[in-house]
Amino acid sequence: MTGRQPQPSSSPGAPARVPRRWLLLIFLLAFSLRAGWGTWRLAGSDDTTRLEFPDEQQYWLMAQSLYSGDGLVDELGFRATRMPLYPALLALSAGSAHGVIWAKAWHWVVGALAAALAMYLAGAMFDRRVALGAGLWVACDPFLVFFSSLLLTETLSIALLLALWIAAWPIWRAADARGSWPRWLAVAALAVACVYARESSAGLIGLLLVLLIGRHRGRRRVVAGAAGVAGLVVLALLPWAWRNQHVTGDFCFLTHRGGISLYDGVGPQARGDSDLGDIKQMPAVQGLNEVEWNRYFLREAKRAMAADPGRIARLAVVKWARLWNPIPNVETYQSAVIRLLAAAWTLPTFALAAAAVILLGCRRDGRGGGVVLWLLLPALYATALHALFVGSVRYRLGAMPMLEVLAAWALVELWGRCCRRLRTHDV
Repeated sequence: MTGRQPQPSSSPGAPARVPRRWLLLIFLLAFSLRAGWGTWRLAGSDDTTRLEFPDEQQYWLMAQSLYSGDGLVDELGFRATRMPLYPALLALSAGSAHGVIWAKAWHWVVGALAAALAMYLAGAMFDRRVALGAGLWVACDPFLVFFSSLLLTETLSIALLLALWIAAWPIWRAADARGSWPRWLAVAALAVACVYARESSAGLIGLLLVLLIGRHRGRRRVVAGAAGVAGLVVLALLPWAWRNQHVTGDFCFLTHRGGISLYDGVGPQARGDSDLGDIKQMPAVQGLNEVEWNRYFLREAKRAMAADPGRIARLAVVKWARLWNPIPNVETYQSAVIRLLAAAWTLPTFALAAAAVILLGCRRDGRGGGVVLWLLLPALYATALHALFVGSVRYRLGAMPMLEVLAAWALVELWGRCCRRLRTHDV
């Protein structure tokens, strides 16, 4: 490859090269888009407290339960079906008559922060041009803008994941193989926050730690740091597990939702999308407590997978198509205008991210492969996870800012190549 190549940062202080005013401007742009969209939606609604999707309704109900002092209780009376961080944050506004509006407002702030974090990460990995492109890409992403007005974990989880990737990047790159203990502690704290926000983050964090060890060929300092992070995550989850033991009788480190979620994805009724409403009404689970409920669905899901592996493989393809669908899967968002706008945004993003994977992967110095793996890891994890669990555009959102960093790099690189060729022809 000719021309200037992207080089990983040579020191932990390198991200300061992205001017603070740029970060502020990207934050303000992202906030304006999210707040503008959300306000327009609220202004056109007859009921500003109405929540569109079942998961939103469940989270808000749990937040109200927390606020009232009844603890974390869902619509079935179960107490350990969601990780507590997100409902606890929602509970801060649950006592207000306009609580839903206040909750959406802080989602707009967190979503805007994610755009600034994406810019910061791109600056740490590449240069100012890529950082600016990545910040603009994430700020203007219509899917991220749309989801920032929904009371779902995606907006919070994306910001936390980006912060984790920023903290761990200096450890990943070869120039700082050992990492400092304060940095490892920052990684641990962010990892804990990610898991407490969304239980599926636990697998991604475990994979991240394994890859850090593998990248540095099992160096003792890296192994010790990764083991320390894993240990601190487990230690931080102990109070939650003890609480679950007290209220449900089961010493559960995560939630009792895994069984029904897996059954939703692979059970005999599975089609690739979610059908939790009907599953919850199954006669076989009526009268079961939440521990028995979880074990029943886990058992039946495993039985379904063992009975017909071919069906599970075919379902995986359907789920992947839904996960990476350039247009929304939900029928209420299938108008021609929405489909066109969604495809016009998503397809170029995917194409440029793929170009970045190829161009970086073909670098002669071999450094590009590590950069590609680092930024593709959330997408690869989501794809593997949703071979079993249901597929939805929603579940790829955590990977999109990293893909958009890749897309921004590809755009800058390809533009630079075109300019160089034009100058060569002029000469």
